[in-house]
Amino acid sequence: MYISVNQLFTKEEDAKLSIKPWNLQTQGCILTEDIRANAAMPLLVDEHYKLLKQNAEVLKFDLPPYFTPDFIKSQANGILTRNKLFQAANVRVTLMREVASKQTEIIITSQFAGAGPYEENTKGLFLDIYNEGYITTHRPSQLDQHCQLINTLAKVSALEKGLDDMLLTSDRGFIVSSTESILFAIQNGKILTPPLEVGVRNDVMRQIVLDAAANIGYRTDSEALIMAEDLNEMSEIFLCSTAKGIQWVSGVKRHRYIHKESKKIVGAVNNILFSESQTQN
Repeated sequence: MYISVNQLFTKEEDAKLSIKPWNLQTQGCILTEDIRANAAMPLLVDEHYKLLKQNAEVLKFDLPPYFTPDFIKSQANGILTRNKLFQAANVRVTLMREVASKQTEIIITSQFAGAGPYEENTKGLFLDIYNEGYITTHRPSQLDQHCQLINTLAKVSALEKGLDDMLLTSDRGFIVSSTESILFAIQNGKILTPPLEVGVRNDVMRQIVLDAAANIGYRTDSEALIMAEDLNEMSEIFLCSTAKGIQWVSGVKRHRYIHKESKKIVGAVNNILFSESQTQN
């Protein structure tokens, strides 16, 4: 597979990084951002770039002048074309920085993601609530939540219990998200999702889902403070991320959910994203 390393296209096995992995373990930092692509074109690049730039500023990354939305678009198109990923694909932009030198490596990779639009999972997910730690709400912890130690421990716990994922809570007991995806719940015809203030890692898909739901007549609440006991009152729950799209949930602990409304929202999300890809092309 071809990847992009600091503006240069290279085979993955031939990539040479000036920052060594052992440096990152103790004095480095990593930021990642997943971007959906269609027909070898990355989607919503401006929105993804804005998030990356904001997060990089918080962590004091020294970004090169060439790191712009147009750079991401051209490099992503380059690796997608070289890898013959002309259908759906996921593009990951990774920023790696060694603290001592402030040097930033920019790596862009790609992965096949299906024949076209987002598709729901055929089998519902089974989740539990992780109670052996919590997500902190201060700003840096939101930048790359899946790199937090708590996320790793929650994933291990899910694996040990034969579950698909774990729901994480904040220090005040509010549901934050799963280990990799944003949580959405449906109650009385309204789409609910936790606010960023409780520790949710911002994902471009969060607003896309809210917009898509509103487009087909749903009321939405992006400031919903949801406790564990509130999940039993929800008619439906689904997760969403840029990489995986919408995934419906069969159950949390012993509670089971219907699978009805999320099907409609998947279609509305695809209408937004594929209209975007047609415009870019």
